[in-house]
Amino acid sequence: MIRPLRTFATAVAALVLASTAAVPAQGPPPITIAAILSYTGPSAPLGQPQVNALKLAESDINAHGGIKGRQVHFEIVDDEAKADVASQLATQAIGRHVAAILCGTRVDTSEAAARVSAAEGVLHVIMVPTAAIWQKSTGGVVKTVFQATGRDQLEAAANIAYAKNKLHAHSIAIVHDANFYGTTGAAVARQQAIAAGMLVVDDESYAGDSTDFTAQLVKVRSANPDAIIFWGAATTPGLVVRQMRSLGITLPVLGGGGIVSPAFINIAGDATKNVYATSNLDPSGTTPEQRRFADLYTQTYHAPLVLFAAQAWDAAHIVFAALQNAGGDGNHMADWLIGGHPVEGVQGTFRFTSVDHNGLRVSDIHVLSVQNGRWTNAP
Repeated sequence: MIRPLRTFATAVAALVLASTAAVPAQGPPPITIAAILSYTGPSAPLGQPQVNALKLAESDINAHGGIKGRQVHFEIVDDEAKADVASQLATQAIGRHVAAILCGTRVDTSEAAARVSAAEGVLHVIMVPTAAIWQKSTGGVVKTVFQATGRDQLEAAANIAYAKNKLHAHSIAIVHDANFYGTTGAAVARQQAIAAGMLVVDDESYAGDSTDFTAQLVKVRSANPDAIIFWGAATTPGLVVRQMRSLGITLPVLGGGGIVSPAFINIAGDATKNVYATSNLDPSGTTPEQRRFADLYTQTYHAPLVLFAAQAWDAAHIVFAALQNAGGDGNHMADWLIGGHPVEGVQGTFRFTSVDHNGLRVSDIHVLSVQNGRWTNAP
């Protein structure tokens, strides 16, 4: 089993050495990995932790010899939360012969960049839950595209199971962003609910830049569900939940990982009561890998570890493992990743196969709630 995570003390020492070195050592040029993220604009609360994690990952990898003696450099660029910009940046990165691409913060940008990388056979690791980016509708997969977080099917399954078994809900309404992430997640949630024998009484969407959701929420209230499944990301979900409560909708709300951020809590405020969400990151830090990374992250950035940082750290080390053990082009590295070589990460152990480029399990998903102003494991 590949164990890319290093000890906390050693990693911190590496950061100190990196920051105090006056002259870099002579040697071969670094191996460049493009990281196309959304760290400005509406997705900045999600993208900035990813940037932070990649900086730590670069220091961690290089402090331990890089890849066969060569240093690694994550070339982090901002796609401004725009799919066309992400596509252009991916084309430019491939033109510079990067070893691999990491993207991204949003589903639309990740999908746009993955189309470019797949056409050129470049290894590409996404950090969003939408499996449709690598999973073809015909049942096949895009060989060189892999996922560094739990896919939406796992998140939906965990939410539906919690709603049915813990909250004793028999019917749900679905509220979601009208974008790719929201519509795909909502469709998966509907499938999971029906499979679990639950009734879907309403399905409402909203534009991601909306500020008034009254029309949709009045319909949800009239449908009288036992719980609400919510699929959205960034800052808008906080506004939606606040308006739910102002309209007297006190029902349980169960969301995907897109709302597990301090930004959601800051916007939703007191409306977070009875809100749940899925996450690959266990707030209790049960594994040594997660505890070490959490210590490193919080000590460096003076902020709690969040899911989006864990996604980027794991994505970086998935690429590192593939480069270290296979090298060559994207097809060679893809063959190694699906060849029975588990990669242990902060979110769980990734066990990729030729038909599963996600590699995580339902058991890796945790249902969280907000307690004392922080996301923590739900009762």
